[in-house]
Amino acid sequence: MKAITVSGLIILAFASCAYAATMTAEQMKSELVGHPIHWKSKTQSGVTTYKPDGTIEATVEGDKATYKGTWAIKDNKMCEKFDKEKCATINSLGGKKYSKGAGTFTVE
Repeated sequence: MKAITVSGLIILAFASCAYAATMTAEQMKSELVGHPIHWKSKTQSGVTTYKPDGTIEATVEGDKATYKGTWAIKDNKMCEKFDKEKCATINSLGGKKYSKGAGTFTVE
């Protein structure tokens, strides 16, 4: 009985990974730019918008400030610069759900 349960969990793990696909630069531009992105990390959540002019605005839940910076796509990675530039691969999880680093987000 335990063998069936373990093998079932392994299949589920592979099935969930199969849906995560690294996004290309063109996919990021068409699916993310210009849309409010609701994100959640291990410690925070908020809303970010990548604007078509290369600027970015972000709010963090519980913080009244709006953070402004710039964004660019380099080597199929989304790069954000508020004070220091950070780049990360974005994976499509299907539908309008995505992952970036340890966080996940949904696009409106």
